[in-house]
Amino acid sequence: MSFGKRERFREFVRRLQSAENVATAAEALSLIGETLTAVEDEMSGTANDPESWQTDGRMYPPRADNARDVENRPDLVRYRSRGHNTLIRENGAIEIRDLQNNVLLSKPGSSGVGVDYA
Repeated sequence: MSFGKRERFREFVRRLQSAENVATAAEALSLIGETLTAVEDEMSGTANDPESWQTDGRMYPPRADNARDVENRPDLVRYRSRGHNTLIRENGAIEIRDLQNNVLLSKPGSSGVGVDYA
């Protein structure tokens, strides 16, 4: 049984929020990738084929070629996706914002400090 993208995204956010906080940007990126892949494997009904990301309807983790610097914030990297931006701080904090800048997920790093992005 496959579920719609909105439902899968909600499940991804739920699992990511409940996962243990991490301490580095690399761990945060890995957590996002593992969590999203697990949700999509279980709920999308679509095979994992990253080369088909534009046409297969499956959600894929952020890719290095979508990484952008954040002005005046050398501790942050922004990953641009079709409908949102994912901000990862060097301390492992994660924030996902839609294109209207509404926060969809705010997860601090293991230090308890969040992204703190305005």
